[in-house]
Amino acid sequence: MIGLEVKGGCKRDRALAEDVVWFCLERLLPRHRALDITVTLKKTFEDGAWGLCYGGEDDRDLYIDVDHRLYRELGWEDFVDTICHEMVHVKQSVRGELKEYFRPHYKRVWMCRDGKYRDYDNIPYERQPWEVEAHRMAPVLGLEYKMEVNGELMLDK
Repeated sequence: MIGLEVKGGCKRDRALAEDVVWFCLERLLPRHRALDITVTLKKTFEDGAWGLCYGGEDDRDLYIDVDHRLYRELGWEDFVDTICHEMVHVKQSVRGELKEYFRPHYKRVWMCRDGKYRDYDNIPYERQPWEVEAHRMAPVLGLEYKMEVNGELMLDK
């Protein structure tokens, strides 16, 4: 069973975040049924990010933090795209493509095509393979979500 909890922010933002997470789960992890995802709408701009994704105590316990001001200040499209971006990181963690280690220090490793894990933390953010994939997939997921919700492509007027 998939457990999903969305907390913080206002009721509208929580409802949208929950809907987007379920949509992404159907697209990215259709066969996974043992997940526990907590989405917290709080201040993350101060941490230098619109959103964050990190693991919990086991591989199936995942947390997403999204800035609660994002919808109000930048619009619902950026809010949706940010959640989609973080859901790509959820997929990467669940499938074992991205692993986090906390001892002896924090480190993330990525599974390469040869099946070996490599450390890419020392390269710039925009070239880290997990971010490249998330930046490539999130806009597509966001567009699919917006088209499904509206039945047509949403354009800013």
